[in-house]
Amino acid sequence: MSAGFRTFNPIKNDWNPEVYQNTTQDEYNHKLSLIAEAQRFLGRQTPEKRAALLQVIAACLSQKKELIKGFYLAESGLSETRFEMEWNRTIHTISHFATHLTTDFQAVKTECFPSESLQIQKHKLPIGPVLVLGSSNFPLAYSTAGGDTVSAIAAGCCVIVKAHPMHVGTSIAVANCIIEAIKKMNFPLGIFTHLIDEGYQLAQALCIDDRIKAIGFTGSIKGGKALMDIAQSRSNPIPVFAEMGSLNPVLIHTDLSKEMETEFAQKLALSITNDAGQFCTKPGVIFVRTLNSGNHFVQELKNALSLIKPVPMLHPQIHRNFEERKKEVLSIPGVQSFSCAIAAKGIEGTWCLAETTLQDFASNSSLQEEVFGPFALLVYYQDVAALNQVLESLPGQLTGSVFFREHDSQIDEWTELLCTKVGRIILNGVPTGVRVVETMHHGGPFPASSDVRFTAVGQDSINRFQKDVSIQSQNIT
Repeated sequence: MSAGFRTFNPIKNDWNPEVYQNTTQDEYNHKLSLIAEAQRFLGRQTPEKRAALLQVIAACLSQKKELIKGFYLAESGLSETRFEMEWNRTIHTISHFATHLTTDFQAVKTECFPSESLQIQKHKLPIGPVLVLGSSNFPLAYSTAGGDTVSAIAAGCCVIVKAHPMHVGTSIAVANCIIEAIKKMNFPLGIFTHLIDEGYQLAQALCIDDRIKAIGFTGSIKGGKALMDIAQSRSNPIPVFAEMGSLNPVLIHTDLSKEMETEFAQKLALSITNDAGQFCTKPGVIFVRTLNSGNHFVQELKNALSLIKPVPMLHPQIHRNFEERKKEVLSIPGVQSFSCAIAAKGIEGTWCLAETTLQDFASNSSLQEEVFGPFALLVYYQDVAALNQVLESLPGQLTGSVFFREHDSQIDEWTELLCTKVGRIILNGVPTGVRVVETMHHGGPFPASSDVRFTAVGQDSINRFQKDVSIQSQNIT
């Protein structure tokens, strides 16, 4: 057995004491051998039974909240306030699906044709065992008991979770609660499988394992595309539901009053830097017209940013990636920067606001790629038609935001344009803060997500892990 690996404490800027071991091949073989029987069992359960399992999971998690909190804080460097926010969202997501299964979920649709003695039923069935890969920036809400796991179980699918190596302790504590809930329900243990690997080998093996029928992933474009390529190379290709990177463009209308510019600048500054900007929905590029009131907005944005102190990033690799990407962008000719004046300690992410012209932005692909961390790019334009042309050339995004005072024809034009590029449009608000509600669509055209038709949040996310089967019966009287 290897010496094992440890997680990192960003607050202490040191490694945590707990040592973890990778799942062995024998453990892997044994755990996955239990899945087929468990899938048959879970697939036969009523929506009400699956809802009951989710409710027991929520209760078991609540009993272990303080234990989970301890690991969460030590492994992420995130604040207690952020923990409470993410904890409440996780519990709400579980309750959201339990309610959905017992109220408006329709497992079977029936149509009868008496003159033909014919009945057709369409059944919603589980797609099969789902692999969920833990996300680095959401140790709870997009990880072991996060939206992918919960929606997959709600759909009747067994779940195999590969813990993110930088929050293994959190993942184990949560996994133990799910396993305890399964035992309390007297359900087969193979319904939920928890695996550990400090690298990528296990994830790659799982992607090509014939027992896996779908994959849920939240992370980088590079990681998501790699999973998609592997999944499509299988003799029996499977869907990968990946939520990946995004610039989340922001458009500032010229009709804002100075008071509105100050208010919106402060909101954007917080959205850019909140939790070191480690959100897939962080505003990454802001388009400002250089004429009229644009300069006042820029100054207010800089004033708001200058009051924000840096905080630790999630782990050393994310910090290194952030510094490298920031350096890459700032080295491009024509790009200027306004940066945090406070010296970083440890792996703190110091915010940076870069500035460039629309022409330079359009001509350099590196400027059109996400910088994951407390970073945003101000792009100055003079002509709206030229801006619209650039927006039309952007790849798919998760969100697009528009700030304005009066809803005029320009807002309608931008909204219509953004509908072709993003999964969610925010009017006079920031893109961070995704609500778990039925009307939420969290996804977007590639490469923001792997399939624009599906959401990773809200009750419709169950559709990713279900398939339709029609049963047509003749001689029905």
